[in-house]
Amino acid sequence: MSDFMSRASLAGAVDLSSLRKPEPKLGGGSASAPVTQGVGQVGAPANPTTTADLLTLPSLIAQGNETNLRNFVEVSNHLPVIIEFYAGWSEQSKALTPKLEKLTNAFAGRVLLLQFDLDSNINVAKAFKVGSAPTVLALLRGQPVPLFDGDQPEANVQVVFERVLEIAAENGMTGVITVAEPTGVEAPPALPPRHQAAFDAIDAGDYSLAISEYEQAIKESPADTLAISGLAQAKLLMRTDGIDFEKVLSSAPTTLEEVLLKADACVAVGHPGEGFSTILTRFAAVFGDEREVLRKHLLELFLICPPDQPEVLDARRKLTALLY
Repeated sequence: MSDFMSRASLAGAVDLSSLRKPEPKLGGGSASAPVTQGVGQVGAPANPTTTADLLTLPSLIAQGNETNLRNFVEVSNHLPVIIEFYAGWSEQSKALTPKLEKLTNAFAGRVLLLQFDLDSNINVAKAFKVGSAPTVLALLRGQPVPLFDGDQPEANVQVVFERVLEIAAENGMTGVITVAEPTGVEAPPALPPRHQAAFDAIDAGDYSLAISEYEQAIKESPADTLAISGLAQAKLLMRTDGIDFEKVLSSAPTTLEEVLLKADACVAVGHPGEGFSTILTRFAAVFGDEREVLRKHLLELFLICPPDQPEVLDARRKLTALLY
């Protein structure tokens, strides 16, 4: 875990102005503006001489996106907002997220956890200079403070939370959130039946069933891009299930199977560029049937990432150059 304590400055860490779009006033009932006004005036500087501001939110844990980020920037004027960038394909994210959620609830409204799906929020990730998942930051008076990357023991994460709260208190940020059930918010649309079945299978660790459901969805609708991406993710989860990630990631692969496994492991822990490079290095040194195996595997890994992700675009250019 990096020692963020020496970097806990509130001045000029990242310019988020491009993401702070005008929105309806807080408390206006918009689904994109989940924060409602409480006793405190959200957005105004906290006054350390008064009692702690009371903010009313639907939950202590929120899903962030480019549209609603401005609301939480304003909340960070009153109390620390812990930001988590996660990815569904990252095993470290799956391990870390429950710890962050547990500790957020344990701190009883003194911090807010704002979660961003890395794959769905590329612009936000760029603004925060985040390139891998999981990555955790704190937002204090609108300024991001890097905390740590990767999974961490719960005890270490608790120490980080406590230090963030100390820094917040030193800057007069002693707001407290009260939780109220949101009203007038529509439930998200249900997934198609096969997608839902695949999602449930992955959640249960039954990757074979998930693969089967996605394959059936693609047969029924060959242009179903979500099913195509989901199938690639389910296959990756199956290939990396139970492997020793530390051993594989630190290895120097010499066989085709070792190369493919290390590439899978890199992508699974949120380092797709390294995974693509592992395959491309081997691709440049071999010929014949092995090249085709490597090419197909690389193209399948591309499906797991957003098509405009820089690592994908760079790897596609390199693959094209090697082919022609």
